[in-house]
Amino acid sequence: MSGLNQEQRAAASHNSGHAIVLAGPGTGKTSTLVARHSFLRSRGIASEHILVSTFTNKAAEELKARLGKNAPSSAWIGTFHGICLRLLRRFNEAAKLKKNFKVLDPGAQKELIAKAGIVWDADDGDLTDIIGRWKDSLASPEDAMAEAIRKGNSVLSLAAEHYQTYEDELARRGDLDFSDLVTRSLEVMRTSPEVIDFIRTRITHALVDEFQDVNRSQVEFLQALAAAGTTIWAVADDDQALYGWRGGNVRYTVHFSQFFKDAKTYTLVVNYRCDPAIIAAANVSIANNVNRVRKVLKPSRQHNKNFVVRIRPFRTERDEAEWVASSIERYLKQGAKPRDIAVLIRTSSVTPAIQQAFEARQIPFSLSGTQSFWELPEVTAIADVLNAIEQGQPGRNATRFKGVLDLVNTMKGSSPKEAASAVGRLVGDQPPQGVTGERAALWSDACEAAAGIAATFHTATAFIGHINEMAAKSSTSEGEGISITTVHSSKGLEWRHVVIAGAEASLMPHHRSDDPEEERRLFYVALTRSKGAVDITFSKFRFGKSQSPSPYLSEISKAPTGAVVWAGGEQPPEPQQQQTSTASAQRAEQPNQNTAMPKVYRRRGGKSLIPPEER
Repeated sequence: MSGLNQEQRAAASHNSGHAIVLAGPGTGKTSTLVARHSFLRSRGIASEHILVSTFTNKAAEELKARLGKNAPSSAWIGTFHGICLRLLRRFNEAAKLKKNFKVLDPGAQKELIAKAGIVWDADDGDLTDIIGRWKDSLASPEDAMAEAIRKGNSVLSLAAEHYQTYEDELARRGDLDFSDLVTRSLEVMRTSPEVIDFIRTRITHALVDEFQDVNRSQVEFLQALAAAGTTIWAVADDDQALYGWRGGNVRYTVHFSQFFKDAKTYTLVVNYRCDPAIIAAANVSIANNVNRVRKVLKPSRQHNKNFVVRIRPFRTERDEAEWVASSIERYLKQGAKPRDIAVLIRTSSVTPAIQQAFEARQIPFSLSGTQSFWELPEVTAIADVLNAIEQGQPGRNATRFKGVLDLVNTMKGSSPKEAASAVGRLVGDQPPQGVTGERAALWSDACEAAAGIAATFHTATAFIGHINEMAAKSSTSEGEGISITTVHSSKGLEWRHVVIAGAEASLMPHHRSDDPEEERRLFYVALTRSKGAVDITFSKFRFGKSQSPSPYLSEISKAPTGAVVWAGGEQPPEPQQQQTSTASAQRAEQPNQNTAMPKVYRRRGGKSLIPPEER
């Protein structure tokens, strides 16, 4: 285990029983997982007896590459769904499946829905996604209907009815969908002596990556493995749990030993990515969360005076975008590579002005984690309704919104400048009812942004022409320019320089979120993506409305002196009342404003981790 620090070695060489490794950002979790695999093999356990679970195919392939010859094709390495598919193929009879059962992709699922006679309005969301969420939470059609009735949601009630019809048709065909892979595996692992015996003798250890993102069905799958004799060793970071809106639950990580009896906890806190100033700001922010395991990141290198958190206020989003584009243009002229810089956003509503500013300077960029703003259906909807008002007669695409006929009759012949605000409110208040909370939040933001842009055009026709032009210009290929990405999609990635744009109170935390701690975790993830400095920008007016800075900016301003700098002579706003109560023990974690930068920790050997060009 050469090259590992003491914490990493301890976690990798865990002796017996279940364990969870709480690995902060940049602390070498993958190296520790690979070392754990090597440790087990050194104890005589064959690779074929070690299951390794990841969350994406890309992560699985990268892990196989790291393991090299120790990852034979017979090894159980892959995503939860890939591993479950392999298990069901092997034990199809025990699972009461035909040998050549199919796993339906999204297109095949939609064909099944049509052939089953299910009538569903796509404007109410993706039915297969809604059903998939229910399956991931182990909710039957009866459970789904009870939930819909409890919420008084007619769309969910209809979806629950279709859920049963969908399941009946799947059973008739003898096929599965993506979510079924885990739930059916769980069922057969609990009921088949043959499968239980196989697990007991063939899958003695399970290594789980990114455990903080697991949903209920995945946790119970791991519990079924444990019940059959498998030792669970998981890597997670409760401070980077970002997917509550799609079924993840941070309590599985925080209370790991309640789900896996007598589990031991290891903690990795030495960060090899960020400057001490960035780490200090991140520590101060995340310490405000209550539902977490207490830990404080520690830097591995000395502070570089240029690597601080710089907070920059601007009057409007256009001023903000112009600065972001001009500063990045300057970096590029100084020799920086586009792939080394990222602009992180909470939702795609922040991107239009930034995209336009980049395009004006011919700065290459790529979008990831979000569809191009100009291609969003809600932006098209705003244009359709404005066009209907201008023409005096609503088209089919406009009439699907309640109240649109009255609005068209009332504002017939009005220009976008006169009608955009009302149209933005009408469309923004009617997101598809079946979409997730995160998508509904994006919908309302995008409508507000589109209405603000539309109001600058004399005619709806001109606005539509602008949308088409911008959509044609937008680059959506990854890795070819400056990364413009959502914070959700940035997790696990790193860049030499990071800009966090749109840091206003309505976006960070998002005004439609019902989980303020998850919102703060998003901000924490954004901060810790940078190997150099972090620029945080916010606008005092966005979408034509007055904005206030994110409360997180007040929090990080309490970091040690020099870690956070407010540009332009601005002063941090008075801290707002905390959104979550904070235990006194956690408050003690926060560095005093006048303390020195955190102590530096290094890997064994003392080799500098700062690239030569940044020393």
